[in-house]
Amino acid sequence: MLTVKEVYEAIDAFAPFASQESWDNSGLLVGGMAQPADRILTTLDISEAIVAQAVAEQVQLVVAHHPVIFSPLKTLPPDSPVYQLAAHGIAAICVHTPLDMAPLGLNTFAHTLLEKPLALQDTQEVLEPSWTDGRGFGWIDTSARTWTPQTLAQTLQTAFGEVRYSAAERSIRKIAYCSGSAASMLELAAAKGCDALITGDIKHDRWYAAEFAGIALFDCGHYGTERFAAGILAEQIRKALPAAQVTENAGRNPAEFCRGVEKA
Repeated sequence: MLTVKEVYEAIDAFAPFASQESWDNSGLLVGGMAQPADRILTTLDISEAIVAQAVAEQVQLVVAHHPVIFSPLKTLPPDSPVYQLAAHGIAAICVHTPLDMAPLGLNTFAHTLLEKPLALQDTQEVLEPSWTDGRGFGWIDTSARTWTPQTLAQTLQTAFGEVRYSAAERSIRKIAYCSGSAASMLELAAAKGCDALITGDIKHDRWYAAEFAGIALFDCGHYGTERFAAGILAEQIRKALPAAQVTENAGRNPAEFCRGVEKA
């Protein structure tokens, strides 16, 4: 019988929980280390639908990227995912910023995903170093070809789905990337000589800041850039613990997109 502790230690080996940012809440958030964990479900977010799947499939442990408990809980209604996990004896491990920074984590996966489509030259460096050992958030690389915002947006749409971008004409070769919500790194990317920043969750004022900084900006969505977390977590757990029964489900994008009225 596998335990939650064994899974926790396997994750800690490739995405150390000690590397999480001070504001983060990664780790074992629901349940105890001694609980059984033979049946595991990996996901991006622990939504009501994910909990329902876990219950239906008799999953013992859910491993997610985003913390199911982030801000302090003041109430715990019965339909809350946290309540439902505890009520059904399902443990939850969440791997947030450690997975962002891990050498086998989200941003590294994105670099591998984009390397050929963007003709990256493998001159990779960390966008925002966070630890003295070189770990940090995002990356910078240079393309072997010159892009326009329009052509780069089309390529990113193939990789991530929906893309919003700043369309002002400019040549793009040096590219910065960070999954999730990293528009706050815009000025840092510009200071490092980048022509473009690719991320998600870009607020209105950041588009004007990009114009002022002379840098192209691409919003590929929080879900779009991080839905790969379920697969990464599942792959690493399977490698470390071959006896585990691991199912992966990134879940659906909670936002729908209106694409116009269908004609009869």
